[in-house]
Parts: sequence; structure tokens; C-alpha cells
Amino acid sequence: MSVSPFPATPADRRRAAPWFMVEGGLLIVLGVVAATLPRVAGVAGAAVFGWVLILAGVFGLASVIGSRRHAHLAWSIVSGLVALAVGALIVWAPLAGAAGLAFLLALYLLVDGLALIALAWDQRKRAAQRWAWLMVSGVVDVVLAIAIVSLGPLSDSLLLGFVISLDLIVAGIALLTIGLAARHAV
Repeated sequence: MSVSPFPATPADRRRAAPWFMVEGGLLIVLGVVAATLPRVAGVAGAAVFGWVLILAGVFGLASVIGSRRHAHLAWSIVSGLVALAVGALIVWAPLAGAAGLAFLLALYLLVDGLALIALAWDQRKRAAQRWAWLMVSGVVDVVLAIAIVSLGPLSDSLLLGFVISLDLIVAGIALLTIGLAARHAV
């Protein structure tokens, strides 16, 4: 999942709002789809998750391009590129197994969570509304990464499906609420 910070001026925020809301809505839909697929075993589950990450990366980078001005462009690009890279690795080698997938998922969640926490602190300093959703999304990502690493080989497709779904839905809600706040930027 990728999250882009608010652009600097209120007019830019209002222009960027639809991008935040579209990306947030898409992530929620993808999260619900992921929730319906946790029982799909092995290769199919890995391939679906890989494509979900690729789509999240593509839409995250499209959000960066579409809204043009960002307070921290680098964090947004890193988040989108990490989603693309991890998704491509999973699609390219789906037989890596649940342990490999769990490690890649934990790595993605850790990097994305830290990026979200950094963005939340920046938005808090800028007195942006609803920055707390970014913080919640980042903390959820980090906690899920730690949980996956601590479970090790016990991370089966059902747990991975739950983690994927939860991550996408929380990130989608964060982007949707930020987009709604940006629509009314003064």
C-alpha cells in the first residue's frame, strides 16, 4: 500500500482529494477481495497477493503523478516502488512457499509502516486534519510485520489473507478520510 502526503497549499489539497479518495476506495475494495481469498492454497494465494501489491504500487505511483505536489515525494515513491518490487517478486516466484511469502509480506509491511508513521508525524507538524489515521495505519503495518516474523512457519495462507485484508482496508480508510478532509481544505 502507498500513501501520499498532502500537497502544500489548500488549492493543491483540494485538487489532490479525488486521488486520495479513489486510491482509498480501491484499497478498501482490494482488502475485501483479499478477505474472500484466504482459503486459496499456496501458489494461487501468493499470485493474488503479488498482483494486489503490484496494483497498489501502480495506483500509489499514479497518485504521486496525479496530484503533482507533495510535501515528501520521496516517501510516496518509496512506498509505491516497494509494493511494485515485492509484488513482482511474489508473482515471479509463487512457489517460494508460505515462509518466503510471510517474510516478504513482513518486510513490505515494516517498510510501508515506517513510511506511514513518518508521513503522519509530518502531517501532524503541519496541523493537517486526520493525520492520526496515517499513524494508525503505520502502527498496524509494523505490528502485523512483527506478528508474522514471530509466527515464522506457522504463517499459513489463512493468516496471510487476514493480514493482507486488514492492511489494505486500514490503509484505504486512512486515504479515504484524508481525501475527504482535503476536499474541504481552507
